[in-house]
Amino acid sequence: MRKITIAAVALLGSVALAGATTLPAFAADTTSTVAVTAGGLSITAPATLAFSAAAPNAISTAALVGVQVSDLRAATGGWVSNVILADFVFTGTTGPIPIPASIVTYTAGTPAVTGTATVTPAAAVSPNAESPVQTATAVTGNNTATWDAALSMTVPSAALFGTYSAVLTHSVA
Repeated sequence: MRKITIAAVALLGSVALAGATTLPAFAADTTSTVAVTAGGLSITAPATLAFSAAAPNAISTAALVGVQVSDLRAATGGWVSNVILADFVFTGTTGPIPIPASIVTYTAGTPAVTGTATVTPAAAVSPNAESPVQTATAVTGNNTATWDAALSMTVPSAALFGTYSAVLTHSVA
């Protein structure tokens, strides 16, 4: 009798478990979608940069703080940030020889990256021609990269007392 009771309880438990896991008699599936929109790719940099004062044949340096690329394209394509510097021209009067951009060195620091991207700084470059300074690869979705850069030059011996100015342009593609 004991074996029959145990078998009956086991059978009743199996039927209850099977009843609890059966699907309803009717079901309806709804396909759901979401459209992910893409933003843009942009770069920002400080509006001004001051090199240290230096005599002819001495080294002048500058620290550029907070250059940032924002990649909001929600994609997998990488990007390259470039820099170019115009020659320094004497302000105030005309005549002195410009200080050539070719004597300037731009060294990009290691970037702080948010999102998924591998961003690699280039070696020191002379920005007298458009030169890559940061390259993003292995990108997935939105990301930002922020870096500082060190610039330096040896002031030419022919430079005159006074102020020279130039435009440093950052771009990203």
